[in-house]
Amino acid sequence: MTSIKKITPSDRELLFLSWPIFVELFLRVVIGNINVWMISHYSEPAVASIGAANQLLNLIVFVYGFITIGTQIIIAQYIGANKLRDIKHVIHTALFGSFTIGMMISIVFFFFSKSLLTFMNLNEELIQIGNSYLQIFGGSLIISALSAVIIAILRTHGHTKPALLIPMTASLLSVIGNYFVLYQPFGLPSFGVSGLAYSSVFGNMIGLIISVVLLKRYIGFSIFSFRFRKISFPILKAILTYGLPSSGETLSYQGAQVVVTMIVASLGASVLIAKSYISAITQFVYLIASALSQGNQIMVGRDVGAGEFERAYNRGMRTTIIGASASLIICLITFIFIEPIMGIFTSNPEVIQIAKEVFLVEIVLETTRSINMILVGSLNASGDVKFPLICSLLVLWVISLPFSYSLAIWAGFGLVGVWIAYAIDEALRSILMIRRWRSRIWESKSLVQQTTTLEEVSV
Repeated sequence: MTSIKKITPSDRELLFLSWPIFVELFLRVVIGNINVWMISHYSEPAVASIGAANQLLNLIVFVYGFITIGTQIIIAQYIGANKLRDIKHVIHTALFGSFTIGMMISIVFFFFSKSLLTFMNLNEELIQIGNSYLQIFGGSLIISALSAVIIAILRTHGHTKPALLIPMTASLLSVIGNYFVLYQPFGLPSFGVSGLAYSSVFGNMIGLIISVVLLKRYIGFSIFSFRFRKISFPILKAILTYGLPSSGETLSYQGAQVVVTMIVASLGASVLIAKSYISAITQFVYLIASALSQGNQIMVGRDVGAGEFERAYNRGMRTTIIGASASLIICLITFIFIEPIMGIFTSNPEVIQIAKEVFLVEIVLETTRSINMILVGSLNASGDVKFPLICSLLVLWVISLPFSYSLAIWAGFGLVGVWIAYAIDEALRSILMIRRWRSRIWESKSLVQQTTTLEEVSV
């Protein structure tokens, strides 16, 4: 592996691209934890119900990620290859794709929310609590789909700082709205759990409006100039060719989380509540690695598009070392202070004890997860999108999930058993990703290296 003793100009560019993404992710997690804290003081069963509903919502995010990630890969490579005239066609097509998929998702959630919660193995009380939340929030995901693809377009062009404004505004408005709907200041009526969904929809709508303005200002693309005749199905095919496998890797992971939630739900409400709190905290742990992964993905995509494979290789390796080191340090600090951290959410000694045991395993889990995030992002950016997906499917569904059930249920380890299975999964996949990146097979997978290009569809 490459040395990181000296900070290079490439490292500084990585930090320039990554820090706004980190701030965005940090604010999302902070606000998410504030929401969990607010809900926990309103109703602990609501914590479990909304936690399960959010598992479904997080899963679906990666469905419209098919478009978002594919768009990001193609635009990054086109910028590196100086094929700037093709980008406007990519934007037209990406907006159409995200709108179509977002509308389909919204319809499913609006009409089948109760059935989806029933599928999650929740009891009747939790289903009743979460149904309206899932129906309202899920039914509005077309808004999130459009915002997500615009954010991807802005970031890939290097405008990570302005892009930060979109989710930051949406999240802040959402948490402010949650306070009003849950605690009824100024004599306002109680909207309960459904009010949480309405406040999120409002925040996301304002975020979409901001994204449209920024797209015009920084990219020069007006949403009002959209024309169906500029949609290119060859480009859509290319977006999906890269987006389906690369987003599918994360989709596979999120799908597994839904299955894990079903396993945990069978262990009792207290364990499910503990998982909700622990999951909220663990989001902080991998923030740096996640931000570095996304900034690194943009840089690797540009380097590959320009044919600078050695530079792309070194960038991926250096980012991996930095991300894994940061994750290890943060994990150790979190483990040391886990009791007072958990005390913010709950005073239940059973839940706190479960968290202590889980976060010991978390040290291994998050360190290896950071390697996976960064190298999977690097491989995706290069166009090598199928290998991470295949590895995810095999390791996650053939090894990790059976281990989750066996250790949690048969061996009686409960939630700790689930986390051990997580750690095994991440460790195995990190080894596979390192081997793949060092093999350099990905150098032949980029769009600009293919004999068939998209130039003929540009007019």
